[in-house]
Amino acid sequence: MLYFTLLGPLGVTRDGAPVPLGTAKQQTVLAHLLLNANRPVTVAGLLEAVWADEPPASAVKNLQLYVGRLRRLLSAAGGEQRLHTVHKGYRLDVGPGELDLISFREFAERGVTASREGDHERAETLLTRALRLWRGRPLESLAITAPMEAEVHFLTELQLMLWEEYAGLLLETGRYHEAVPELTRLTLAHPHRERFSYQLMLALALGGDRSGALNTYRRCYHLLVDELGIEPCRELSELHDSVLTDSVSAPGRPSGRVGRVPFLSSAH
Repeated sequence: MLYFTLLGPLGVTRDGAPVPLGTAKQQTVLAHLLLNANRPVTVAGLLEAVWADEPPASAVKNLQLYVGRLRRLLSAAGGEQRLHTVHKGYRLDVGPGELDLISFREFAERGVTASREGDHERAETLLTRALRLWRGRPLESLAITAPMEAEVHFLTELQLMLWEEYAGLLLETGRYHEAVPELTRLTLAHPHRERFSYQLMLALALGGDRSGALNTYRRCYHLLVDELGIEPCRELSELHDSVLTDSVSAPGRPSGRVGRVPFLSSAH
């Protein structure tokens, strides 16, 4: 069985053994095809992904060469034709459970649905499975062009949204102390993301660490004001006031800048 990975270094394995993927540009072609797995990708789209705005005169011939090599490589590794020529481009077919990105989206969508329906145990299982598929920054092994950088940013945003969902699940089920270490890591890694600071303040306050909650607010406040020139959003300010008056209530689903964004599955 072939298994393709994008959520970290690009990789292909056959029954657990790595498959050599060729040159850097050939790997970029494969990566763009996998980002659009089971959908047609135009030649123009592949040229832009590989060379951005500076394709050489031989770009189309080089692309055909890369596609031919990938077709033979994947066919030899998997015993079947995966990479097909379609109208104005190519399509790479992957099956169920063969691409980490597709599995991530499926687990995430089902997990968010379970969370919305109040099935916390099932939601936690599915969200955990989705998040464990990540092994680093998407395609971190490649020097990617600006068009693919937009794809990487989109995927990273989905991951962060899912971490927010997972942390929210811990808070809603009263597991405040369990939420603190992960939220601490996330606020350090993404200091301008107000949702993580909000959730960390909430976890600390409801877990009995009022001082820690206030310190979290102060750090967030200074980062936002000093570096971005903006005030904390209303939800953060209101939570800060509640911590000061020792009147923090169990978590709901706040709106505004820190509110949860519905998870985007395979619509992209």
